[in-house]
Amino acid sequence: MAFWTVDALYYGKITIPSEMLLPGLEPGHMLDIPYLGFLLKSRERVVLVDNGINEKFIVNGRAWANLPAEAGGEYVLKSLKAKGVSPEQVELVLYTHLHNDHAGNCHLFPYARHVYQKDEWRNLLDPIPSQKLRKDYDPDVIPVLRSLNTVSIDGDLEITPGIRLYKTPGHTLGSQVVAVDTDRGTMVILGDMCNTYSNAFPETEEITDLNGKTYKISTNPGLYGPGIPSVLIYDHFDWYDSMYKVKALAQWKKELILPGHEPDLLKKF
Repeated sequence: MAFWTVDALYYGKITIPSEMLLPGLEPGHMLDIPYLGFLLKSRERVVLVDNGINEKFIVNGRAWANLPAEAGGEYVLKSLKAKGVSPEQVELVLYTHLHNDHAGNCHLFPYARHVYQKDEWRNLLDPIPSQKLRKDYDPDVIPVLRSLNTVSIDGDLEITPGIRLYKTPGHTLGSQVVAVDTDRGTMVILGDMCNTYSNAFPETEEITDLNGKTYKISTNPGLYGPGIPSVLIYDHFDWYDSMYKVKALAQWKKELILPGHEPDLLKKF
């Protein structure tokens, strides 16, 4: 078995109203939530999961839904440099999905192989109206990805020893999670299937943002099953199927599940 190390990378942040983030959070609060990527390293190889939002989507300090934000390519490069990695060293870029805050800096990795699900490419080319309204996808990345070394897969695949991709639709048509064999067990990187631990574990009683501020959550975990869907889940039927799949992959252990915007991960990795 090939063992990898996993590091969470800080790509910037967005400030989200509590009522948009999770049911059960008291409304009226603003929480700083990170844009995240994940660096996977073995003895000789470097793999990146997601590459953040492009700075063109940060206009006058605001991003999606006109929310305060700071991010861009310089954050990606700075985070990699802090880990002793240059873009040229990245061999694979794996995409949990192709939304603008996860695929916005693909151009920074011209020497890598870029891997996503075939259905996610279809979703990028032809988003549904609600995705167009929210500007989830950036059409400008289409020619960039076409110019790169890309692999469009369909379903579950071991992409390299110790790293497996599992198709998990729900947030988007072609979302996938990345399962990584580490010395602590198989960790599963969720992307936006779950933004935070509170989405992945309905019994969670509080959430702490990037500033260390803690907010109480009043939910009934018995109502939600394996997780609490965010407001950005487009297909709840697929999402619930995917959640059971993810929980099985991670043996239902919180320490093995890595949500796509969880502030606590920056402390743990």
